[in-house]
Order: sequence, then C-alpha cells, then structure tokens
Amino acid sequence: MRTVVIADDEPITRMDIRQMLEENKFSVVGEASDGFDAIELCRQHNPDIVLMDIKMPIFDGLEAAKNILENDLAECVVMLTAYSDQELIERAGQAGVTGYLVKPVDQKRLLPTIEIAVAQGKRIRQAKSEAEIAKKRLNDSRIIDRAKAIIAGEMGITEAQAYRELQSISMTKRCTMASLAEKIVKGKSQGTEIQNVKTLLMERYGISEAAAYKRLAAQAKQENLSVQEIARLILSEYKR
Repeated sequence: MRTVVIADDEPITRMDIRQMLEENKFSVVGEASDGFDAIELCRQHNPDIVLMDIKMPIFDGLEAAKNILENDLAECVVMLTAYSDQELIERAGQAGVTGYLVKPVDQKRLLPTIEIAVAQGKRIRQAKSEAEIAKKRLNDSRIIDRAKAIIAGEMGITEAQAYRELQSISMTKRCTMASLAEKIVKGKSQGTEIQNVKTLLMERYGISEAAAYKRLAAQAKQENLSVQEIARLILSEYKR
C-alpha cells in the first residue's frame, strides 16, 4: 500500500483528496497545512507520495518540495495548485517535482498523475544513484593512482608493481584498495607538512633535523596539540 502526505491549507481540499486516495487503497499517513509541517511529516514517515499545494502560509509548497526531495524524505512530489502559469511549472520542475495538477482535483486526473509521478521519481532516483556510483568510482581511481605513485617512488618500483603491492596489502588488511590508498595519500601529506616545518626551523635556527623535530614536538606538547596539528598551524601562519 502506497503512503501519502497531503499538504494544503484548505481543510476541505485535504478531506476530499484523502477520501479519493483511501477509496483507491492509498494510506494517508499525515496532513499538513503549511510547508514546515509537511517537511516534518515526511521526515517522520518517508512517504511514497507528497501532494503539495503551492500557495501556503509561512513556507510555500515549492520550497518545501525542494527540501523534501533534496533530502530524500519522500519518493516523489505532486504539486496541487489553482495556478497554471509557466513560471510556476518551471520552478516546480527545477525543484524535482514530477507531477503537477491544477485545482479542482478530481479522481480521473489525480490517479494517473500520481502513477506517472511515482514512475518518473523512480527514474530520477535511479539516475542519481548511478551518477553517485560513477563519481565514487572516479574518485577511487584517482586516489589509487596517487597512492600507486607514492608507493612506486618510495620503493623504487614501477606503478604496475605498486598496484599489486597495494592490492596485496588491502587483502591482508581486509579493506578496500580505495580506503587504503586514501590513508597512504593522507599520511604522505601529513609527513610532507611536518618535513616542511622541520626544514623551516633548520634554516631559521641553523639546527639539525633531529633538533628541529624536538623543537616542533616540544611546541606541540606545550600547546596540547599533535605534531601534525602544530605543523599545520605553523605552515598556515608562515603563508600569511
């Protein structure tokens, strides 16, 4: 049974729509008279469908619809309105709304509109999911390439050999190659920051690398920070 939230500032309209929906085996899980309450109901129930009036007090339907869809609080939103001008239709489309009905609403138009909106909502979510997966794969590939270069440089091996090394370590550690690569890149970045600060201290005070690290560690202890944190702080001050 599909679940529905109805948002309209007219109680009679809500009552009529509820009756039409319940006669057709929909479950109305909540009613709201403004956009704020509609968002909260969606947060509580995560309904399949939201039927939303555009013109409501406090927080209008388009802004509420945008919030609901951006935060995945409902499967789809259908706007109910007495207005049919092109600007509102375009704004509804930009917000991610997949259905638009002009009042007065009758059962013959309501049910097909809901079915189309639900189907379109599924297609949009599928496309969004596929885009997010593709983006993650691209990011993973980039971080693995960076980790390969670091391993190859430090071990004096080819990147193909570095890839196999990364693969072997990830299997031993029982983690993904991407998560391992991220740790390697982050560790290299942190090491570079500390090395850069040591070099600054060595040049400024004419001291050895060991003495520079001791000075850095002492300052970190005094400030109750890690060596990495104090190195980052010193670098940020130096760049100003």
